[in-house]
Amino acid sequence: MKLWNKIKSLFQKPLLLTNEVKQKDIMIKDLEKKTKKELESIGRKMGIELDRRLTKQKLINKIKFRARNKTR
Repeated sequence: MKLWNKIKSLFQKPLLLTNEVKQKDIMIKDLEKKTKKELESIGRKMGIELDRRLTKQKLINKIKFRARNKTR
C-alpha cells in the first residue's frame, strides 16, 4: 500500500499554501463574453472609470484603447 500511495502522490497536483491572488491576463477576445459589471471592474483595475450606461461594445473599445496606450 505504501508504494501505491507514493505513486499516487507523484501524479497529484501540489496544494497552494498561500492565499495570494494572482492577476490574470485578460484576452481581448474574452471581453465579448464578459458582462458590463465585469467590464467595469476590469476597467477599474486598469485605472479607468467606465460608465455602465454605455453599450457593451463601447466599454470594450475603451478597455482596448487603454490597453494599447499603456503598452507603448
